[in-house]
Amino acid sequence: MKEWYAGLAQRERVLVTGAAILLVLLLLYAMIWQPLSDAYLRMQKGVQVQQDTLTWMQQASQQIKVLKGQAGRGNRGFQGSLLAVVDRSAQAAGLGQAMKRVEPEGRDGVRVWLEGASFDSLISWLGTLASQGAEVSTITLERQDIPGRVDARVNLKDRNQ
Repeated sequence: MKEWYAGLAQRERVLVTGAAILLVLLLLYAMIWQPLSDAYLRMQKGVQVQQDTLTWMQQASQQIKVLKGQAGRGNRGFQGSLLAVVDRSAQAAGLGQAMKRVEPEGRDGVRVWLEGASFDSLISWLGTLASQGAEVSTITLERQDIPGRVDARVNLKDRNQ
């Protein structure tokens, strides 16, 4: 290779040397600089996506905290004890005649016995109680001979306690 290079005229040597330098520079650019530059741009985009996700998550976290605060105050839509709320809401739902017995169960529970209650009114009443912060822990329904009427034993708990 040295002999071939030495056998070239001065002008040809300058051209070959210039072409070799240009080839080395192109190879350095194509094999080192360009891949590094592409990786850097991908990482920058990834960081931006992660920052956007973090911003969204922080905003969502704040919204969740606000909603939790509202739910904690809002779910307990009743004033007084669960026992009083059950009695009052059953009267309002038209279940006053069907309610035979209501008694407390522990610190945060109530047992209710209903006889001949309208099934639709019962379900609506339970939905109302659930929206106010009570939850049904157990329920037993027995069908009556009259269509749409049931005997029920319901155990309710205050889910905010």
